[in-house]
Amino acid sequence: MLGKLIKYDLKALAKILAPLWGVLLVMGIIFGISIRSNLEGIGNTMIVFSLVVIVAVIVAIFVVNVIIVIQRFWKGLLQEEGYLMFTLPVTTRSLILSKVISALIISCGTAFVISLLGVEIIAISPVKLMDTATYFGNWVIKVHAGPWIGYGAIIAVVSLLSSIYHVYAAMVIGQLSNGNRFLFAFVAYAALSIIVSLIGIPTMESLGNMGSNLQNAFGFDSDLWIYLVENIVIIVIYHIITEVILTKKLNLE
Repeated sequence: MLGKLIKYDLKALAKILAPLWGVLLVMGIIFGISIRSNLEGIGNTMIVFSLVVIVAVIVAIFVVNVIIVIQRFWKGLLQEEGYLMFTLPVTTRSLILSKVISALIISCGTAFVISLLGVEIIAISPVKLMDTATYFGNWVIKVHAGPWIGYGAIIAVVSLLSSIYHVYAAMVIGQLSNGNRFLFAFVAYAALSIIVSLIGIPTMESLGNMGSNLQNAFGFDSDLWIYLVENIVIIVIYHIITEVILTKKLNLE
């Protein structure tokens, strides 16, 4: 059932973002062709025009991505649609995880499309894709950047999950108010940020020994391991807050 919920949410999210992804990739082709041809006057104009559109679309994609991720949770679980969702034969945990996983997938999809844009431009423009890939591969081997790239990807995913859970926990706390729920959710978001930042400093100190051991074992900076562990703990706490409130204190509009 969790898979069906995720599929349902992904369809709703992709329906809005997919057209923007398509526009971005099309403009990437135009930009690459413009660089390749570089026709006098026309070529320069097309390069500038397509670059401006690409930047504008990327900004729009990020903004829309954030808005619809928030909107799907707010309307889907905390407003009228919540009456239907909570009557389904699924647990509250499954409802939460479906929103979180779909938000994570669609956000990673946005990152993938933007990465694909870069590959697309390199492939079409005068810069040879194979030469670029070879140069990058040699650089990774030379500076032993492979493990760091992998660790960076893990950090990025965990940070994204932490951000998603932060917003969802704040919205769930906000729905407890009988007044302006959106304002209360905003205040809850700020309060959670302050609490995490205050608790985060002693937590990092207390995890110092663990970070040192991991550094000796894997060769990574201990602070980075501490950051990773700290965010995982925060994710678990946010999930518990969200699940407990939705299970015991749900206040649908």
